[in-house]
Amino acid sequence: MQKHDNASAHLSKEYDSKIHSTIPYYENFHQEIINLIKSMDIESNTWLDTGCGTGTFVQKALMSFKNTQFILADPSEGMLNESKEKLAEYGERIKLLEPIPSQKISIKEKMDIITAIQSHHYMSKE
Repeated sequence: MQKHDNASAHLSKEYDSKIHSTIPYYENFHQEIINLIKSMDIESNTWLDTGCGTGTFVQKALMSFKNTQFILADPSEGMLNESKEKLAEYGERIKLLEPIPSQKISIKEKMDIITAIQSHHYMSKE
């Protein structure tokens, strides 16, 4: 059995293919959040996605928010590596932070949007 490289039940490399067996309709979370943000008519220049996982959500959001720069954070280096590979074609629109949990993120610039999908339930009480 392989050691897990993140807090989920799946290895980072297998996460996208396995998450649907754990959470049916997982992709609907992403679309509904995108729909909600669109309905709020927010000018979104900067967006922080904490607990970004493999970058699947940001990959979808990039298509709808063409003028937005995304900053991705995750405590798992494995998940960040998957995000980096998946989002490489987007160049400067993507910034990946070093592996870091949400509560330790320190960004001086103002974020227009901050998302944390299916991530904070993995945090310890401390």
